[in-house]
Amino acid sequence: MVLVNGMGGIGKTALAQTYATFYRDNYAHIAWMQQTSDDFRQDLISAEGLLHSLNIDVTGAVDELFPRIIHQMRTLENQPNLLVIDNAFASLTKIKDQLPKQPHWHILITSREEIAGFELKELGFLSETAAIDLFKRHYTLTKLQDADIAAIVKAIDYHTLTIELLAKVAQRKRANPDELLIAIKDDITANVNINHAQNGDKIERIRWYLCSIFKADKLSEPEIHLLKQLTCLPTEFHSYEILEELLNIKEEFDFTLSEILESLKESGWLIADSKNDSYKMHQVIQLALFTQLNVKLDNVDLLIDKITNNLELDQTKDNPIDKFLWIPFGQTIDGLFSESTDDRVSSLQNNLALRLKERGDLQGAKNLLEKAVLDAEKNFGEDHPATAIRYSNLGVLLQALGDLQRAKALIEKAMISDEKKFGEYHPTTAIRYSNLGLVLKDLGDLQGAKTLIEKAMISNEKVFGEDYPTTAICYSNLGLVLQDLGDLHGAKNLLEKARISDEKNFGENHPNTARCYSNLGQVVQDLGDLHGAKNLLEKARISDERNFGEDHPNTATRYSNLGLVLKDLGDLQGAKTLLEKAMTSDEKNFGKGHPSTGRSYYNLATLLYKSQDYQRAFSLIEKALEIFKNSYPKNHPHIEKALWWHERIKSKLNN
Repeated sequence: MVLVNGMGGIGKTALAQTYATFYRDNYAHIAWMQQTSDDFRQDLISAEGLLHSLNIDVTGAVDELFPRIIHQMRTLENQPNLLVIDNAFASLTKIKDQLPKQPHWHILITSREEIAGFELKELGFLSETAAIDLFKRHYTLTKLQDADIAAIVKAIDYHTLTIELLAKVAQRKRANPDELLIAIKDDITANVNINHAQNGDKIERIRWYLCSIFKADKLSEPEIHLLKQLTCLPTEFHSYEILEELLNIKEEFDFTLSEILESLKESGWLIADSKNDSYKMHQVIQLALFTQLNVKLDNVDLLIDKITNNLELDQTKDNPIDKFLWIPFGQTIDGLFSESTDDRVSSLQNNLALRLKERGDLQGAKNLLEKAVLDAEKNFGEDHPATAIRYSNLGVLLQALGDLQRAKALIEKAMISDEKKFGEYHPTTAIRYSNLGLVLKDLGDLQGAKTLIEKAMISNEKVFGEDYPTTAICYSNLGLVLQDLGDLHGAKNLLEKARISDEKNFGENHPNTARCYSNLGQVVQDLGDLHGAKNLLEKARISDERNFGEDHPNTATRYSNLGLVLKDLGDLQGAKTLLEKAMTSDEKNFGKGHPSTGRSYYNLATLLYKSQDYQRAFSLIEKALEIFKNSYPKNHPHIEKALWWHERIKSKLNN
């Protein structure tokens, strides 16, 4: 008695058919039946041709016919024989001892459920190579390359039936990779035949057909409740501890989370990794169930609230790196409810966007924040504090993206709203002053920036004291403005206060502290202490590489700043390596027209001038100058400096 176990559509029936065909000459008789109900006896009696083959009269009740069938099967003279029970239910275990046995009979069972009392053979998923081969068995055109097919089969987690279905759709519709990747989500028309379909009918729509395969009509209320929540999680293995933190089990249920998870695993709805005590819902099942169970926001509002809270950052104690774990959870919720304007969704999108920004995905953050702003305006109006927060968040992001005028307009709206609601010396208003001050600094309005950030600093000192994290942010921001104004000693004093505060509150390896080291290092460099600057900037670089990786915008800034110090120290090759890494990173993260990329061009151009590579230096300074002219007001210091270097390098080329 062998049980082939695995999720629906993975190939259990096909494997049993292949076995029966391949070994047919080894058996005297083969009987095949499919279980369609919890009453195995009735299904056996209804198996096509079985009663006739056993010479049993078809009249009679189930209680009479079932024993006759079993008796006739057991008394067949020829042996061995094979009984295949396809799509068996867990109820089969009730009559296991009544089934015909060896040496006369082998029994091969296929089921999505784990059924006690049988030797279990778990059927896994195809390898990537086998999945591509299966796709190409049904797709004979050349439009899709192996790399395209690999991406498609990976996206559906190597699910056998769906591979066949998408391959036939690709063949019939001449579909491109992008269409196939969203075929299930968009429930595109198929109009193809597959062997798995009942009665040979054509599959009209992809998602509708998958829903018909993964029917949840026999599940209990606790199981359905949990499945609705699980459809809103990323389709990967999650530890029991994570699930216990996120998933809500109603008090009126008589089952614990672990009991329901095990039940769903045993019935084939979840995949379990017992070694790591984790569970996963296959992506195909997730897509089918989300539609079939008609999952609504109200079904998963507690889950959304928990993920939204987990994505929130407390700037007084949290490390943003620790929040990156929850980004895939937020992205899954956003993907499922992206069209909703409900504030539960837009609040999650707001927090998710901020974490994406910190991880370096500025464009992804922008898309989410723009929607969150529109939803807040619709739900609360333009003067509501929640809307002001969204304005400010989007403004700060646009500043990072180089859209300084729009950033200024949004943060000013947030500032005016908060001044009206809270007054000028409220902590919330202080945040707006500080954020707007940094935008004004980038726009070249240093006095305006100084006035606003000083207001924020005074407010925070009054409310929180000098050692509080948000006060340290004001010290750091104001220090940058004083540096640009030429007050280097004043800048150094403020940045030292910020450094001491950040080291005390966060430790040396926190991103906030790294930013402070970097800012202080630049001021120390301007004061002529190049070795002191190098030590600070090295600490910032090491910290950000560890926290964010080499390709993150923050790390690129550290490379750039450290490269400029190495240039002043005479290590031109070391400086060139770092400045080119910064430039490559900025081009990748922001594009070739962004102010950050312009600064990378500018910095590398000044180094190449010193290395006497005038031709490349001129090419880069021209790019930088064009970007600065497109990004800043006419009298901005960046433009003036770039013009000076442009003429200087040009004169070298002409000579």
